[in-house]
Amino acid sequence: MKVQKRSKLQIYFGVLKILREELKQNGHPSLTRVAHVANLPYDRFRDCLDYLIQVGMVSRGGEKLIVTDKGCEFIQEFERINDFLRRMGLSSEI
Repeated sequence: MKVQKRSKLQIYFGVLKILREELKQNGHPSLTRVAHVANLPYDRFRDCLDYLIQVGMVSRGGEKLIVTDKGCEFIQEFERINDFLRRMGLSSEI
């Protein structure tokens, strides 16, 4: 069985969603754990995280990471679009 490669948007969505859940549960997520759950090598995860910080979806409050309102909006819209694509029979992803 061939596994489809994830797009960058799918990876960003996964990282943001996992990070948000870890923040809710633990308050201070382990970046290694987030990378593991997102199924990304740590170096690629760090690049992804740096990009999400750069575009304002994640911010640093000292040592703490925060998923911003922009990041939460991305999660909601990505879920909405994926739901629409599934209902139209165009996607079975995420």
